[in-house]
Amino acid sequence: MPVLSASQELGMVYRDQNGIDIQHDKKNETSYKRVLPGQFVIHLRSFQGGFAYSEVEGITSPAYTVMSFKNSSEQYGLFWKHVFKSERFIKRLETITYGIRDGRSISFSDFKSLILQYPSFSEQKLIGDSIAVLEKGITLHQ
Repeated sequence: MPVLSASQELGMVYRDQNGIDIQHDKKNETSYKRVLPGQFVIHLRSFQGGFAYSEVEGITSPAYTVMSFKNSSEQYGLFWKHVFKSERFIKRLETITYGIRDGRSISFSDFKSLILQYPSFSEQKLIGDSIAVLEKGITLHQ
């Protein structure tokens, strides 16, 4: 399977297409974690919104936590992609992160203890799709 890298801006991307030459020992890939479309990967800058949404399938470093919703058919990934990058959510993460400055980390067990309110699936879809259209328009204008 292709190796993926976590990106603040783009979510999970194919490592050979991210423009950075990251070397790794291919023998270590046996311990890498499988990532499926619709999953999130909690990566090094989790305290700054480091929940990378994956639209692709591949494998990633075992240092990351790969996360799915228990009832994924009731959750819309594009909605959550924006929630997990929102300033409000990142402020909530400050209550459960540990470490200093760029070394801050988040424990998945602490993360899953957060209680999050969210709209119905149909509203999540409307919000997520609307934001995606806006982002696409902004990108085209840039």
